[in-house]
Amino acid sequence: MGNPYFDNSDPGKRFQPGTTAEGEAVDEKFDAIATGLDETFKDTTRALKFPYEDGMPSQEFVATALQRRNRVLGFDQQGNLALVSGFYFRGDWQPNTDYFLNDIVRDPVTTNLYVSVARQTSGATSDLSNATRWYLAVDADTVRLAKIAAEQARDDAQGYARSAQGDEQATRAYLIEVQAAEAHIETMQERVQQLEEQAQQHASSASESANTATQSAITAAAAQQVVTATAQQVNANAQAASVAAADAESVSQRINDTTTMDFLNFELSGPDLIAHFAGYSDASNFTINDVGELEVIL
Repeated sequence: MGNPYFDNSDPGKRFQPGTTAEGEAVDEKFDAIATGLDETFKDTTRALKFPYEDGMPSQEFVATALQRRNRVLGFDQQGNLALVSGFYFRGDWQPNTDYFLNDIVRDPVTTNLYVSVARQTSGATSDLSNATRWYLAVDADTVRLAKIAAEQARDDAQGYARSAQGDEQATRAYLIEVQAAEAHIETMQERVQQLEEQAQQHASSASESANTATQSAITAAAAQQVVTATAQQVNANAQAASVAAADAESVSQRINDTTTMDFLNFELSGPDLIAHFAGYSDASNFTINDVGELEVIL
């Protein structure tokens, strides 16, 4: 395969020793070389490159196709090119074994998990505690404790859930009781309002009754005064009647005392004579009727 930038492998296109090179042919060669250099510049500019430093080690890595399987190119702790695995689990740590960056092994004693920090070959004994070769990724004791704590937290959560469920049921029961109490309170409030209205009505009726009683008392007092006055008048009339009765009885007695003769046999000619026989000086109390009988006005 020829050089993609400048191919001078065809002997027929080369300048031959002892021949005359024409200027046009030389210019074409230089133009082809310049074009190849331009293309080389473009490719090297966009290519990945390591900055050069004095004493920089070779970036060449040695790995077989089997070792490169499922790995990528990356950088180790020193920033040098290395084969990197995406945290590839290699099982329990083994002696005299090649390990690459990010290989994961398990300590068969502690069951801790370690990650390789660089390409290395293990020795006859475990060096997992060497921080320049491995770092602790998972502490099994911590995981076990975390598991125990998680299981305890799960059990506690289940207990809390059961307790919360009981609390929820109790809360629903309390809510029902509260709603019933609120309904009872509302009913009592309505009843109180009704009683207040009735009390207001009764108070109004009592006020009206009091007013009526007051008026009745006034009327009764006036009636009592009338009755008292009437009783006094009746008493006075009774006294007058008693006096009149006494007078009538006196007159009657006097008539009985003075009229022992038959007045029908006399011819009475005047009131003076009548008053003489009756014992009265006032003749206006005596008259003679059409048949000649003496009438006394008591």
